This record gives sequence, C-alpha cells and structure tokens, in this order.
Amino acid sequence: MEPATGRELSLRVGASQVQAHYHELGPPEGVPVLFAHTGGAAASAWMCWYRNLAVFAAAGYRVLAPDNVGFGQTAVVDGGPVASPAFLLAFLDATGVERAHLLGNSGGGMAITTLASEHPERVRSLVLSGGEPRVATPAAAAITPRLGRTARMDLVRAVLSKPEVTLEDMRVTTAAFFCNPTHPEVETVARLRLDTIRLPGAQERDRKAAFGQIEGGRATTGDGVFRRIQAPTLLLHGRDEPGFYAAADEAPLLEAALAVVRLIPRCDALVLGGCGHWPQLEMAERYNQACLRFLAAAAAG
Repeated sequence: MEPATGRELSLRVGASQVQAHYHELGPPEGVPVLFAHTGGAAASAWMCWYRNLAVFAAAGYRVLAPDNVGFGQTAVVDGGPVASPAFLLAFLDATGVERAHLLGNSGGGMAITTLASEHPERVRSLVLSGGEPRVATPAAAAITPRLGRTARMDLVRAVLSKPEVTLEDMRVTTAAFFCNPTHPEVETVARLRLDTIRLPGAQERDRKAAFGQIEGGRATTGDGVFRRIQAPTLLLHGRDEPGFYAAADEAPLLEAALAVVRLIPRCDALVLGGCGHWPQLEMAERYNQACLRFLAAAAAG
C-alpha cells in the first residue's frame, strides 16, 4: 500500500478541473524535484518511484511525485481531456514551484521533454529513462507504428479483458518491464499495480487505453523539440528489454533513444547493461547515485 505521504490537490488545467493525487517528501525549502511516472496499465507515481523518493528527500530536495491524469488516483472531474505536459505545468504552479529538476520514466519522460522544450524557464535539469523519448531515426520510424501490437501488449489486453485481474496476472505483466523477470522488486510492483487496477473504474480505463494502442503505436519526437531544450540533460536507459520488445527491435529503439544526445545541447548518457525499462527500480542504487551526482553537477553549472 501507499505510505502516508500521499496528498490531494484540486487544480485547473485550461478549461478542465483536475483532482490530483501526489506524494511530497523532503524539506519544504529544498530545491524542487518533480518525478513523472511511467505510463501503462495500473501505473502510479508511488509504484514507479517508491525506491527513489525518500533517497532524494534525504539528500535535501523537496520531492514531488504526482499521479498523472488518467493514472492512479488523479482524474479530470470537470471538462475535457488534459495533456500530460499541461497537467505537470499546472501542478508546478499549484505547488508554488518556479523551477524544478525533472525526472521522467518512459511516458513520463516524454511528457517532461515537451514541458522542457516549451517552458525552458521552468526547468533546472532533465533526467530521462525507460528508452523514451526517441528521435525519429529511419529504423525507429519503421518500428514504432507496430509497438501497440507486440506480444506484451497482446497479453496486457487479454489480462485487462478478464472479469477480474489477479496477482499472478500482475506478476507476469510486471516481469516484462525488468531485464531479470525474477527480480525481487517484481513482487512489490505487482502488488502495487493490483491495488491500482482495483480502484473504481481503473480496469476499464486502462483496458480502453491498451486497445487504443493497437493502431496508435508509440510516437517518436521531432528534432526541434529536443533542440529547444536548454537544461542540462541526462539519458539514463536500461540496455536490455527482452520482455518488452521483439529481439530485432531492441537495438534500433535504444539507438533512437540515445540519438537524443546529439540534439540537446547539454546532454550526457548512461546505459545500464542487464537492466530493463525501469532502471529506477531494477537498479535503484545506481540510478539514485547517478541522478544525485548529475543534479549536483547541474546546480554547480
């Protein structure tokens, strides 16, 4: 279960009203660090970052980790759909944050990339993990339209179409995010995801999203988006995702993610061998150490 760090916040995002659920740790006067979580079924901020938030708080940062719109316990309560970057910007405004270090995994990384490109004045630094966002290399452009029809996504749709999702279902689908499917954190994440999928309306919401990916695939990002980013950036990706992508697609997708280093003016990259889609969980100690060093260096200029 989630700890007692969870909080609620009502905020406006354009013409929509959003009830946001988030976690806050660390000293209120600390430099803010915003964590943007992974996408996918039953994702939430705590599920994505439970091995990281307290470490950053202990280092003196003000840690903020919201459930994104349509995930966990954050939802639009009035108005139309809300884009992730717009939600995160409104969340920063509502929590009184002018500039923050931004850390994002997978879909969260794509959201903070857009935010950093469109609002560079709000960003101290950027850390991207989970193999996204990607440059539209020829190989990635050929692969990404079919990423909604992988064996993993077919399994996810089958699980979400069941009358009731079981813990074993969550174990199997969670293991795909790790290079090592028997990693000890698989069990913890599976239980957290099961708690989330059992929230009212969550399974049907996630089922619709999973079926929507059949034709939608996953997007690459235009070069101009990356070139506009002014903040120091760290790409921190796992190298090995055998349960996530087809074997022939792994290398070109990683290459497309690492191609970002040529476009963002101040950009470093670290690739972890034997690590999958969630380095912040599978190799939490190395992830935390690398990020904290990077944030300190970014602050020093």
